[in-house]
Amino acid sequence: MTLVSLVKNNDPAKAVRDAIELIGGLKVKGTVLVKPNLSCAQPSGSGLVTNAEVVAAVVRMVADQGARPVVGDLPILGWEARKVFDATGIRAIEQAGGELLNWEANHVEIQLAGAKVLKKVRIAKPAIEADAIINMPVLKHHFFTHISGGMKNLFGLVDPDFRPKVHVLGLDEPLVDFYEFLRPRIVMNVMDATFIAQSVRPSGPYYGPAAAKSVSQLNMVMASTDTVALDSVAARVVQADPEDIEMVRIAARRGLGSAAPRTIGNARGASLKIKKSPLTRLLPYAEDMWTSERLNRVSHPLVKRFYGKEVITLKEARREMDAADPSRIRVVGACRQCGLCTGACPMKNIGLTAGGLAFGTKCIKCFICVEICPDGVLAIERK
Repeated sequence: MTLVSLVKNNDPAKAVRDAIELIGGLKVKGTVLVKPNLSCAQPSGSGLVTNAEVVAAVVRMVADQGARPVVGDLPILGWEARKVFDATGIRAIEQAGGELLNWEANHVEIQLAGAKVLKKVRIAKPAIEADAIINMPVLKHHFFTHISGGMKNLFGLVDPDFRPKVHVLGLDEPLVDFYEFLRPRIVMNVMDATFIAQSVRPSGPYYGPAAAKSVSQLNMVMASTDTVALDSVAARVVQADPEDIEMVRIAARRGLGSAAPRTIGNARGASLKIKKSPLTRLLPYAEDMWTSERLNRVSHPLVKRFYGKEVITLKEARREMDAADPSRIRVVGACRQCGLCTGACPMKNIGLTAGGLAFGTKCIKCFICVEICPDGVLAIERK
């Protein structure tokens, strides 16, 4: 039975610990990427970013197990990461034993085998190098997807310059594709619902969700090992039907998680009606226009004013997704079997055998193995 815990406590750290313990606790080792929502330069308590106290509590739990907690996210287009880190108070995690990462210049393009829509993506390299991921969204209203939850939070791992392509491809199904790739790495989801932003509206650089009409204080933390289950419960908390949240509906139907989990904790049944302004009620339809094959030509010029002249059309985005990279890795020298490539491969797709290196079928073409080989034995064969 899939579990989602809901715990209320005026002490965020205590709420985090109790929520995680209720679903079986946390066991991690190695490097653990803790991924909060740091989408904009707003402080903890705004309901727009993950509460730094909640993040610090998780970081402390990871560090206490002897693992290495690294924390990172990149804001929406137009915000400077350094200013966002300062405004959110996230640097407090360093005192809890965490290391704050800025991966603005550290992304790698990969291919997502079996994806329905998002067949390639530029992802933060630490996300595929980490031994595990702890996903830490903040529950808030979102003017395109109705709620911003666990699956939506993973969008912060995508290179900001690549994100408009994900939007034009439809946002919901592409992000489910992205979640499916990351799912085996996600060992825990901890959702910050201490403060919930309502009627979030675009007011930052480009389009950013940087302002809310009001903020409600719930002092609640939710946790689950199943991101889809967490998002479905989060929808119910804000009095929305999970079936109306397209990302949840798609993921559940693809068998990527449960839309009907069991809930436990002292805040079971917690509920808050999200207030939406007339503008935020209309914006989902604007998103539909942008991603519509028929209307994209009309909406594209307007979208470029928000995102910049680099934004491509839906037709161009689909063409790029369909143009799979035919390159492959070749052994071009004498391998001394140091094992660096086998350890660095995020898909565990390389093995050492008596006959040399053995490659499996799960290559995502990140080419980290080529970069790390000290002897230049591996090379990229372009076709």
